[in-house]
Amino acid sequence: PEPAPEPAPEPAPEPAPEPAPEPAPEPAPEPAPEPDFEKGAKVGEGEGQYQVLRNWPIYPEGKSLGSLHGDMAADSNGKVYIATSGNIQVIGANGVYERDLKTTDGKVFQGVHGMKIRKINGEEALIAAMPSKKRVFAVKLDGTVLWQIVGHPDVEGMYGHIKEYNPTDLDVAPDGKIYIVDGYGKSFVHVYDKDRKYLSSFGGKGKEDGKFNTCHNILVDTRSDTPTLLVSDRENNRLQLHSMDGSFIKTIDSDLRQPCAADIYGDLLAVGELGGRLSLYDKNNQLVSRIGDEPSDRSKGNGAKPEDWVEGALVAVHGCTFDVNGDLYAQEWNRFGRLTKYTKVK
Repeated sequence: PEPAPEPAPEPAPEPAPEPAPEPAPEPAPEPAPEPDFEKGAKVGEGEGQYQVLRNWPIYPEGKSLGSLHGDMAADSNGKVYIATSGNIQVIGANGVYERDLKTTDGKVFQGVHGMKIRKINGEEALIAAMPSKKRVFAVKLDGTVLWQIVGHPDVEGMYGHIKEYNPTDLDVAPDGKIYIVDGYGKSFVHVYDKDRKYLSSFGGKGKEDGKFNTCHNILVDTRSDTPTLLVSDRENNRLQLHSMDGSFIKTIDSDLRQPCAADIYGDLLAVGELGGRLSLYDKNNQLVSRIGDEPSDRSKGNGAKPEDWVEGALVAVHGCTFDVNGDLYAQEWNRFGRLTKYTKVK
């Protein structure tokens, strides 16, 4: 037999390719410089003197403020929340627009009127009123809705139709009670317990003490050991002080120009007036200063055009707030959209 052929030699393995060198990491982008807002006009007098910070806030291209008929609030991190006609905008502590506040399923909050930031169950939340939706609600700052109260109290003879109920603002007391003002409706203040069970109402339309003609805003005042309620009685041009059970105590100021909004920082109370002014009061509710009223012959109101605005002078204050640093903000009822930020003159 023929001898078996010898097997062909195995080909030598090709050498493994050299691994490509890893690309050098991209250098981290340098952080954008913090905006430096130029200081402008000074307003007010004495201990209540402030100075405008120009061009606040800063928006990215394609984003703007829009028409305003809402309110403002600020959290403990220095962020400011603006209720515009179409959404709630969040402005960072650096004065730059961050985002629109949305629910966890992506819905925006349209038609918010009065709003505040309060601690609920130990966590900051935004509370707000929506007159057109006949409701008030609380939402965490991440957009998680905590609760809502829809419709007016079911009290015989109080309301004939849901259209008569148009809540404009609310506040939450330290004990959890909820106070809702029906400012664009029948001018009642409705009181609910912390579990949102209806308790009572007070006020109603009228000019006498304890009655209201458009109770536009309500604020729980905790500057003293005994909390009280401050009610902006807009069309009666006055600020009323009530006990927490609704009893009338006194009128703080009857020389206001349609008070619409209020906020407190430390011992200082600010009241925003639709007549184009902010009034400041001390812990004893004594007038400290009136600001934004310079000059008195300026253009005012919803239709005041940007070319007619005067720096520092207000046209129609509808919302106001202090931030964590004590800077003061005014939001105006204006179809062109106007905000003013004031910093305290040291």
